Amino acid sequence: MAKSVDEITSDAIEDGGYLCLLYFDMHASSEEQVKNIMVGFIAKLTKEPGVIYALGEIDKPIVHDNLFSSSAEVKLLAHDFVTLTRICSSYAPIGIEILRPHEPKLTLGDVQEALLSISQYSQNFTTHILEKVLSPAEKAEYAKKMQQRSAIGKSLLERKHEQGKTVQK
Repeated sequence: MAKSVDEITSDAIEDGGYLCLLYFDMHASSEEQVKNIMVGFIAKLTKEPGVIYALGEIDKPIVHDNLFSSSAEVKLLAHDFVTLTRICSSYAPIGIEILRPHEPKLTLGDVQEALLSISQYSQNFTTHILEKVLSPAEKAEYAKKMQQRSAIGKSLLERKHEQGKTVQK
């Protein structure tokens, strides 16, 4: 017999999941366009790794200076804190409300992985922006620095492993 949404939610939260409301806004040049963008956006959220479900309610678009704007409230059940952190870093909600659990239990590994996720997203964003504005010579210099950064990171991980203190995930 299939589980109800409440059973799925309770089971996921017992296993470290998070039920939350995420608020998003979208803007476009027509009412139909903003609705379609918002529907596609919510559909994309449902396919993200670690998202158990995402249900959205889209507000009626408003128009101001020929720009149509809409907001959505998305009830999202994330498998764990790391997933929730990644979703927030990647999709930048304008608001978030964690509904459950009331007293989150996080391991150091969870916190480390969440922080690394934020760091990686920030690095990816910075790289994307810099690649758009740097000259070819500046891009080559930046690529060299990123290779050095990677080598330093690898060295740190190897040193931790040698000390018997591997980074938990």
